[in-house]
Amino acid sequence: MRRLGWLLLVLVIALPLLGAAAALVAVRVVPERLKPLIVTLVERGGRQRIALEGPLRLVVSTRPRLIAEDVTLSNRDGRLTARHLTAEIALAPLFSRREIVVERLTLDRATLHSAATATPAAPPPLAAAQQAAPAAPATPRPVRPWRIRLKALRLTNSQIIGVDPRHSLALIELDLPAWPGPRASDVTLDAIYAGIPFSVTGMIARLPGPAMALSAVRIVAAQGDVALDGTLSLGPHPGFSGKVSSQRLDLDAIRHALPRRPHAATLPEGVAPATGAAPPQQDWRDQKDWRDQKDWRDQKDWRDQNLPFAALGAAEGDVTFVLREVIESGAVYRDIALHAVLREGKLAIDPARLVLPGGPATLSLTLDAISAPPLVHFRATAPALALGPLAAAFHWPADNAGTLEAFADLAARGETMRALLATLSGKFGIAAVNAELDNRLLLLPLAKMLRRAHIPPLALAGEGKTALRCFALRADLSDGHASLRAGLLQTSRLDLGAAGTLDLAAGTLALQLAPSVRIGGNALVVPIRLDGAIDDPQPVPDEQQQDGALAAQPCRPALALARDGRAGPEPGPRKPDKGLSLHDLLRGLVK
Repeated sequence: MRRLGWLLLVLVIALPLLGAAAALVAVRVVPERLKPLIVTLVERGGRQRIALEGPLRLVVSTRPRLIAEDVTLSNRDGRLTARHLTAEIALAPLFSRREIVVERLTLDRATLHSAATATPAAPPPLAAAQQAAPAAPATPRPVRPWRIRLKALRLTNSQIIGVDPRHSLALIELDLPAWPGPRASDVTLDAIYAGIPFSVTGMIARLPGPAMALSAVRIVAAQGDVALDGTLSLGPHPGFSGKVSSQRLDLDAIRHALPRRPHAATLPEGVAPATGAAPPQQDWRDQKDWRDQKDWRDQKDWRDQNLPFAALGAAEGDVTFVLREVIESGAVYRDIALHAVLREGKLAIDPARLVLPGGPATLSLTLDAISAPPLVHFRATAPALALGPLAAAFHWPADNAGTLEAFADLAARGETMRALLATLSGKFGIAAVNAELDNRLLLLPLAKMLRRAHIPPLALAGEGKTALRCFALRADLSDGHASLRAGLLQTSRLDLGAAGTLDLAAGTLALQLAPSVRIGGNALVVPIRLDGAIDDPQPVPDEQQQDGALAAQPCRPALALARDGRAGPEPGPRKPDKGLSLHDLLRGLVK
């Protein structure tokens, strides 16, 4: 019995080695014999094609390796070419004669073209020869039921080319399971996109149904980082449920690095532009002002373009965002925490808390994309925004002191921005007391209006600050029409009252303004009426205002309206001011 056991042990060890050695000898003698077999196995089912144009080698060991050069794989989704291909094959499944298990497929210097950019690959020489030669009567051999199962994929020094070559993705190294199993598998990627090097690490696992579990998947680049933990659904309604977090995300740097559209279309060498052809259009983002474009009036108004509400009906998700710092347009937004739920075309974000450049704010948003027309409801509260950082975020003069209070509760229906403006209803308000404003900041909205009305900016001329005692603005909206319930500005030298309406759908306004400038111990009131387009109003003297009541309205009732009844700081007593002297008046008139 002992001899029988030793004999069996020798057979178990020696026979595979002898078979492997025999196969190695056979392959070295006639390596090309493997090519027809590989083509048959890969192209079975007609879903893909393979071309083996370079030499082929097989290294036999406990894990055989198939090495090929100049390989092309193609299907309806695209085409992949690789300079070197190495397939590490599991030895044990080969004895079943049913399955070839590729433990790892390594592609070096590979290029993946999408279906839009891929050109049809030429048929392999064997297939071409078979198509050219007349079919000879032969008895077909039964094809063994082999199948190929890929467990892991590795790409090095490769690239993925999309429709626009500027959006190509360079893969320095990619390791991932070809199709993740129920157990978590590591994924690593080092790549470059649009000149931005980044890396991806984490673990993925397959879940029942078309879904994957993402665990500690982290994307890191010089411009920021993003971490994903949750479930990614790949079914008819794709989506993500879980947590998205980031320590820092510089959107300005990402936008600056991404490729932009060329300034002009490039014609092939030797091809002249057609006579009478329109010159290539420049990118609007490269213009100083969108109104500087010669043909902007001929283009469709952006307010009449359909908003992408329909895309919400095709996805689902339940995501918690925790973002430590986000940089956008030079402004820094911190400690962003929000919960977003998207189900059956309905999006709900409630609540969302963040720190704006001026201070904390709370936002909420509900969007019903499946209603006809879509419904949007937005609410926001910012109890104390610092005026200096807030003005700097908009690139305005930032030498200001004090805080600003704001609230909004607005709803609208429509598929375009114009439709939303035409149905906008709700209320919003802004309030500020006991602040100091840079004179240049006050001149931003007032200088053009005063200049057109032939009124010198006496109270705001020169450098320095102006003491702001009270500012209150409250508007109620109904179907796109906004009515000012409160409009008051009180400074150390200028009081300004406002009343009237705005038609947001038409983009027009009809306002009454009463600027009151204190000169010495007297007040000079110049009633003005603003009519016309919101972005280019035309001021004219208003003879209907005789008593200057708009400028003389009390501050506290206006603040109560602007705060929607919420408590807040009260304005201090009006500081005594010597007013403008005759010299100041004459100097302002001469200017």
